[in-house]
Amino acid sequence: MSFKFDLLEILAQFILSENEKNDLVRLFEFANYLYDDENNLTKTFKLVKDARIQLHQRIKEIFELDILEERDEMEQIRDD
Repeated sequence: MSFKFDLLEILAQFILSENEKNDLVRLFEFANYLYDDENNLTKTFKLVKDARIQLHQRIKEIFELDILEERDEMEQIRDD
């Protein structure tokens, strides 16, 4: 069974910046990559521990970087 949809079209329904949309697409693509590899799946199609760890690390990388960049921008504005 295959599902086809346009993730950007779905995300367009929400108030998000372009960076947020791009980050969510990147995260979806990485999760899809993990699920496409049978070695990352249990018999019940859940991610194995190592794949879950990779996904959590990717989430941190994507969203913590955004938080740090926003904080730096706010500090710069405050200092000006």
